[in-house]
Amino acid sequence: MRKLSTISIIYSYKTPSFLDSPLNASNLDLEFHYSRWVPEVPFNLQNVAVHASLLPTGKVLYWGRRSNPKDTNPASLDQLFTKSFLWDPLTHASEPIAKEPLGMDGKSVNLFCSGHCFLPDGNLLVVGGHIKDGFGVNQACVYDFKANAWFTKPMMNKGRWYPSALTLPDGRVLSISGSIDGFGDSHVNNIPQIGPTEVSNANGWIEVTDPFPEVNVILPLYPRLHLDPKGRVFMAGPQEQSWFLDITDANGVDIKKEIKNAKGVDNKTAQKTVGTWTDAKTARKAKFRDYAPSVMYATGQIMYVGGGTDTTGPTNETELIDLNKNPPQWTTSGSMNNKRKQFNATILPDGTVLVTGGTRGTSFNELRDRVNGPVHEAELWNPSGPSANTWTPMAAESADRCYHSIALLLLDGRVLSAGGGEYGGITPDDCLTNAQLFEPPYLFNVPPEISYGKEFEISVGANDSIDKISWVRLGSVTHCRNMNQSLMFLDFKPNGSKITVRAPANANIAPPGHYMLFVLNKQGVPSMAPIVRIARAPAPAPAGTPTPSTRVADVAQHIATAIKQLQPSLSEHNERIIAEQARPPVVVGLTPLCPYGLGPCWSGAYDALQQVTDIEVVRPVANNIDSVAFVYLQRDILPDIDVWRSEFERIVHKAYDMRGIEMTLSGVVTKKRVGADDQLTLAGTATRPDLVLEPFQATNQILWDKEAKAPKPITDAEAGAYAKLSTALADHATGATMQITGWLQKYGANKFSLHVRKFEEAEETH
Repeated sequence: MRKLSTISIIYSYKTPSFLDSPLNASNLDLEFHYSRWVPEVPFNLQNVAVHASLLPTGKVLYWGRRSNPKDTNPASLDQLFTKSFLWDPLTHASEPIAKEPLGMDGKSVNLFCSGHCFLPDGNLLVVGGHIKDGFGVNQACVYDFKANAWFTKPMMNKGRWYPSALTLPDGRVLSISGSIDGFGDSHVNNIPQIGPTEVSNANGWIEVTDPFPEVNVILPLYPRLHLDPKGRVFMAGPQEQSWFLDITDANGVDIKKEIKNAKGVDNKTAQKTVGTWTDAKTARKAKFRDYAPSVMYATGQIMYVGGGTDTTGPTNETELIDLNKNPPQWTTSGSMNNKRKQFNATILPDGTVLVTGGTRGTSFNELRDRVNGPVHEAELWNPSGPSANTWTPMAAESADRCYHSIALLLLDGRVLSAGGGEYGGITPDDCLTNAQLFEPPYLFNVPPEISYGKEFEISVGANDSIDKISWVRLGSVTHCRNMNQSLMFLDFKPNGSKITVRAPANANIAPPGHYMLFVLNKQGVPSMAPIVRIARAPAPAPAGTPTPSTRVADVAQHIATAIKQLQPSLSEHNERIIAEQARPPVVVGLTPLCPYGLGPCWSGAYDALQQVTDIEVVRPVANNIDSVAFVYLQRDILPDIDVWRSEFERIVHKAYDMRGIEMTLSGVVTKKRVGADDQLTLAGTATRPDLVLEPFQATNQILWDKEAKAPKPITDAEAGAYAKLSTALADHATGATMQITGWLQKYGANKFSLHVRKFEEAEETH
């Protein structure tokens, strides 16, 4: 479905409250270049965001080099595990991923200095990683955004440190380059591979033809790769010469080639490699430029900007190539205002390119020289319009975003900028765990505020067919409960490319505050929503000075005095029920799925127990320490624990586990010899059968240890209660009246046993 054009709201009556300085109406045109970084003081992440990916959920997955970027021990730079996090752009909160990525051997891996790209299902494939600088791992992992978990992929041929990964037209992934066991061309993994896309696929990787015998090329670290409109892989840098890799033919079939030995002779085996390399016959004028980004800013159109070597320092040159042309050739464009390397270039939704961060120094990552060091000023390149092919200065970021920094476009059109640091010899203060958001000019063409019942205009695309305009209050959600959201549709009148919209009539239907304004077309596709504030209407002028009531004055004077509760508390209700029942309760062992215990998570179980067969009263206060509840039966019976468990779990949808029940029963206990053992029996009544008594064991304990997540240990007295009862009956040939407390077990139709935890002689009733 076709997306709507970006909307802007026409206004002239008020300066936006979120701007740092007033704007003239003349600023609100196509050349409007206001931008800013928010917040002024960068916010914190949980680590240095060296790697970051925007997930289909809108959240950002990121990880760094080590778990503690402030650790001064050099050995910490080479830890062998990964701590990854999810950052929520709405809350700025970071959530750690519960389990670390693992290799095929079950051991953890460090995904620092890896390559990554998205699979067709939206999951993220990560190839290679870090053992130590220049030493790569041969592992591949997949982050499943739906499961919020890492999964292991088959191992690659050899290690890859600083590899690139590219999703191919058929959904497979090309993994290319990366260092195996140290710096230098001789240690680069020159055998690219293509891997399967499915997480559960056990098949391995297939090899792509080595470019060295093909075109005499040693792959650079982190090669800059793009797909051209014909489906070929285009390598734009960092080397001067550009190359094409054809993996499939015109029919989409893999191009297979015989494997040759080191002397170029066919090995005559059934094994074949895939793909063929060709010289693109074009080279960049600015030569080899490392630590520079390349971006495809339009279909088949690529920019390579900035970068440079340590000895000569970075450049500000911008070079373009259009792969739609035949033959494609590199050309120059307007240069940046600042020379920089180790920076980021981000494509914005309007087709412009934003560059952020970097250093202009000649050393590897110059931070100390504040004149010829870090570049804080952002720049924006526009491919068209009055400022076509030129760079416009933008707002300056607060922090040094140089080596190991990232920039990432978010769903709301802003750009996340974070990271920096995390290499040998750097100080902890230069390992940046903070971030800021860049707000491009297009986000400021919206009004900050409207008034109740007033009309305002919005502009839409000339071909947009508008169906409705929705007004959605910003949500505030916790525990499945959004306490702030509401929705209403606003009346509107179309007028060409403009629409006149009437604001909500009053605060009863739209409380004052901030809202999202969505414009939806006939297919129900919404625009990106600007945030609009509707202000509280001015209160009417008072007719006179009101006289405070005595009650208000009293409250004001005694605000620190505790106010007596008028209604009884649950504890008071609980005590009343205990007094009214005047009989021992049935104790029910319950374990909630809720991690906070039965006390806080009690309401669902309380409601369910009241619906269970034969239960008359449920005490309103559960025992959170022992994780048990107390109920009273409708009559003197032995409840069917199987029926209780079935009914209870059906009502609560297994949100609680019923561990068992304990009863306290009175009656005549007799002892008789059965073989070599004594058998104790509790006599039944007119409504319940006889009960066989058994010793109390650890498996009969229903009192629960919440921290240990296991039954509490039984005491020696509990373990010896049955034997002690048997001894007490020695002088009672016809039995004795006892009150027995124990775990009830059903072992057949209307057949029960009670495992004796404690007992006492019962008072006989006459």
